Amino acid sequence: MKKIYRFLLWGVIIAFVYLLIFPIPMKVDKTISAVEVSLGDPSFCEPVNIIIDGTYHWKMLGDDTFNGNIKFDAYPFTMENTLAQGTNLPTLRFEGGIDSLDYGEWLDSESFGKIHTKPFFKAFIVQVFINRENGEKESWSTVDGRCIVAPASNKEEALSILRRISNNDLAPYEYWIE
Repeated sequence: MKKIYRFLLWGVIIAFVYLLIFPIPMKVDKTISAVEVSLGDPSFCEPVNIIIDGTYHWKMLGDDTFNGNIKFDAYPFTMENTLAQGTNLPTLRFEGGIDSLDYGEWLDSESFGKIHTKPFFKAFIVQVFINRENGEKESWSTVDGRCIVAPASNKEEALSILRRISNNDLAPYEYWIE
């Protein structure tokens, strides 16, 4: 009987160490309903569908990664291009749950925004880098910045998610309330 317990104990230890060191891949193929909200216009709330297709790699220790594509139906730029990926590098590496969404060829890509996510894309926010009238991209604005919030179907659900994910790179959720 002691041998069985010892065998089970070693099995549990090996499984735990494996989970600590190696990522667990999970296929992601889903469409999520979201809304886009704006700091500069409290009444602005537009629906957006997000299409995620790829493999999410979850790690107990270290940063999660994602290989695949994320598209936003309200933005043709993201529908026509794919997330930039270097050779043998993940498309996204969520350092603290945050990474940049860059579309196009690697090293010659264009930034769409920054994603802040909970594991497995359960809830996430994308800070959208808005185009200026002259066509140039600008960075995030704490005055009139826009965010795509998922999964949400109205402003109240979006504010709830903003409240949970708010961090140093994202304006505190109080600024989003009318």
